[in-house]
Amino acid sequence: MTSYHFCQKNVLIVKPDATIQFVAGLMKEKNIGCVVITDDHKPVGIVTDRDIALRGSGLCESPGSTLIESIMSRDIVSVTKDTGIFEAIQTMKSAGVRRMPIVDGAGRLVGLLTVDDLIRLLSREMADIARIIGKEGPNI
Repeated sequence: MTSYHFCQKNVLIVKPDATIQFVAGLMKEKNIGCVVITDDHKPVGIVTDRDIALRGSGLCESPGSTLIESIMSRDIVSVTKDTGIFEAIQTMKSAGVRRMPIVDGAGRLVGLLTVDDLIRLLSREMADIARIIGKEGPNI
């Protein structure tokens, strides 16, 4: 299975010239913790609610006019949509990230793989294994 199969396809994106206040409002409205910053549909940065809380409050006096690009993480790690799930997990682990954009062959954003997605996948797999064990085990 590929990383694209398990990732979130409905990713909230903004342009680098969006303001911190605008992005924070979107995140609150949608109840999400991460926004991908794109330019021409290609990820150029990522911002989390933690980034806004820690960097945003300390770096800007006016969140209504300070651009999100001033606090976004620029060195983002991504994988292509045909990358296998195991390789994607290893990439996330090596980079020490909890969220990773998934891109197509042209580098355009097509999804976002998160640690939460991986935990849900692992939970389903463990439940399937438990059912198999339950069927084959002794009746006690």
